[in-house]
Amino acid sequence: MSMVKTGLCLIAVGVLGLSTLAHAASLPHPGAVVVQDGVYDNIVEISITDPLPLYGAPSAGAGNVMMFPLPSFTASASDDASDLTGGAVEFTFDADPGKLIGTMSIFESGSYSVSQGGAVSAAGTLTVRYFDELAQAFVLLADPIHMVVSPGGIPAPGDMFPVDGPGTGTWLGAALIDFADLGIETSSIIVAMDNTLVASALAGGSATISKDALTINTTIIPEPASLVLMGLGLLMFAKRG
Repeated sequence: MSMVKTGLCLIAVGVLGLSTLAHAASLPHPGAVVVQDGVYDNIVEISITDPLPLYGAPSAGAGNVMMFPLPSFTASASDDASDLTGGAVEFTFDADPGKLIGTMSIFESGSYSVSQGGAVSAAGTLTVRYFDELAQAFVLLADPIHMVVSPGGIPAPGDMFPVDGPGTGTWLGAALIDFADLGIETSSIIVAMDNTLVASALAGGSATISKDALTINTTIIPEPASLVLMGLGLLMFAKRG
């Protein structure tokens, strides 16, 4: 393992503990983002390394999409230096009455540039709480969800960071929360997404990596009771016909 790779690994391990620091700065984004089948709300970004904001103002896309521009989420280093940018965004999503959350997909993208003696890396983790109707409380998913992050192409295990060879390119990250597959019926969730970008350089080297866009897409399914009512309505309509 090269010195650059070793440094990146040590820095990344250190970051995992930073999210618990009491002095982390936070910035609420005012207003809710209303989408087709629900509402993203209580949107707060948190920085453990850099001045806020790291994220731009969120907006609604087609269907149930919420999008963030990220004008300042960058790590850059040169000449025997390292730079780490760590930040998080937290939000709630509430489905409209009579609907359940099926899945939530997270997609992020950015660019990087590495010269001889430089290296870059990116990582992301999701912590998810869902509202349990039986317990009338939010319940934490047992395991955090790690984003699959890779340079260029489609994110896939095995094609991972760090990049420590000279060149420029783009990177992509993705994660899927499949509530239906987990056997969870819920209409309300709380999501915290932590991201870390690391740039490191030996003498004469340089490296820059930025996170430029974040897209969140939620799929919705009808509640079982709604399905029954819909079926009865169709049956009555058929009889009348």
